[in-house]
Amino acid sequence: MSEVPFDLEWEALGEAGSAAGAGLVTERAQVFGGWLVRTRVAGVVSLAFVPDDQFRWDGEDFGDEYEEEDEDAEEDEEDEESDEDEEEDDQ
Repeated sequence: MSEVPFDLEWEALGEAGSAAGAGLVTERAQVFGGWLVRTRVAGVVSLAFVPDDQFRWDGEDFGDEYEEEDEDAEEDEEDEESDEDEEEDDQ
């Protein structure tokens, strides 16, 4: 069987900081449920899966939006817990 289910489309990511000029090549490919990220340097390849089921990673900034949403979710959970505690105290 010579056919493959699908072809990965690798997108090059920029290198900054100490990685810039070090010969690193970092790329990502969209897959079900997130991204495959590979880094190549001097013939060595490293591969990782980054979960992102909504594909919000724009290839540059990955943390700020997620942290804000996580904080909002935590605040909502705390509010719900305190509401439940108040209801128990009223009984």
